[in-house]
Amino acid sequence: MRNSVEHYISELLFTHDCVIVIGFGGFVGNKNSAKLNPSAGIISPPGKSILFNTELSENDGILIDHLVKNEKISQQEAKKNIIKFVNENLNKLKKYKSLRINKIGIFTLNLDDKIIFSQDLSINYNVDSFGLPSTLNKRISRDHPIEIKKRIKEIQYFSAKKLLKVAAIILPLIGISFLSITQEDKINSLYTQMASILPISDSEKMNNLESIEIIKSIIEPTETIEEKTIATEEFEDTEAELSVFSQSKYYIIAGAFGEERKCKKISSKIK
Repeated sequence: MRNSVEHYISELLFTHDCVIVIGFGGFVGNKNSAKLNPSAGIISPPGKSILFNTELSENDGILIDHLVKNEKISQQEAKKNIIKFVNENLNKLKKYKSLRINKIGIFTLNLDDKIIFSQDLSINYNVDSFGLPSTLNKRISRDHPIEIKKRIKEIQYFSAKKLLKVAAIILPLIGISFLSITQEDKINSLYTQMASILPISDSEKMNNLESIEIIKSIIEPTETIEEKTIATEEFEDTEAELSVFSQSKYYIIAGAFGEERKCKKISSKIK
């Protein structure tokens, strides 16, 4: 034959879960998942464990048909070659108490003359894991708990200078936020007063410079409206008109501006 019987047994173990050798025994395959060897640190891919059972010795035709197909011989000749292979190996086993079949495993006889089989683990008969080698698991040493403890100690011994620096940044921000909240209430109250003023013409708005003073009072929240006096030197109105404005609790707004240059422009135009 071109190839030995053990070669064809090995081929069938890839595709069959049971391969029977006439007069010798049967090889039974069971698929298993990937394994990790903690001591050696080796990760093995999913495999196929092979067991040997001497009770399975009757011909099932699988091995004979495989030889017939690949060797182009008759069934009788294939069966003859298998029987020859079995007799030779049984004689070796009885003589040396140990037998190795290439790519399959090692057979030994115990004190009761029973065959003990050990699989050749160098061959993975799981077709799904074909080409996947065993890999070495590199352990990762984690020093994070130590680093965390060091970090906690650094926080506990936080210096007073750092605390002062943090306070110098945070306190002004709190003050600005509080000031904006308080001034927001004052501005809302001012706009409520403005809402009660009757509509006036554009010409009257242009002649009233007092509106600019009120705009400045909004921009400068530390000064109240009552503290502002009417700039009489910039008006050409009569004393009667001034007395009316000074006694009134209401003021006329010429406009409100988002940019200072627009305010200055309308101010120069009114003047």
